[in-house]
Amino acid sequence: MKGSQHCLIATVESDSHMWNLVYLQLWLAEHGFNVKNLGSCTPVEVVLATLELRRTQLLVVSSVNGHGHFQGLELIRQVRQQHPDLPCVIGGKLTTSEDQTRAVRQELLAAGFNEVFIGPDAIEHFENYLNTLERSKPALVLGTGTAPCWT
Repeated sequence: MKGSQHCLIATVESDSHMWNLVYLQLWLAEHGFNVKNLGSCTPVEVVLATLELRRTQLLVVSSVNGHGHFQGLELIRQVRQQHPDLPCVIGGKLTTSEDQTRAVRQELLAAGFNEVFIGPDAIEHFENYLNTLERSKPALVLGTGTAPCWT
């Protein structure tokens, strides 16, 4: 899968975990995306401001602290006000109770996320989702080397 789609990675404001974001950044780069990683404890305002500055084809929100559900709802509501057609996905540990995980998945989808990835096969489902996205032709990227560039 080749292309030059720009992907923005963020987490919810209370999530200080970084390893999940780094993993996703590297994984998405291997799948042909130019990735901008906003890091841990991402304020909603930073996500919105970055979306205004950069042409983005995919917003990926990852959470492992169990608060992705409530804070993800607030994030997607604000994103959808300004970017109603932007593909947005969320995944990880979204609740503190495994019993609630399936129910919150439906709520997140209803709020505006295009997909919610949970459980042991989440990364496989994410890869399948990436294959459904319309991929643009590669853009000219100035510079040398093989590291992904944010253009």
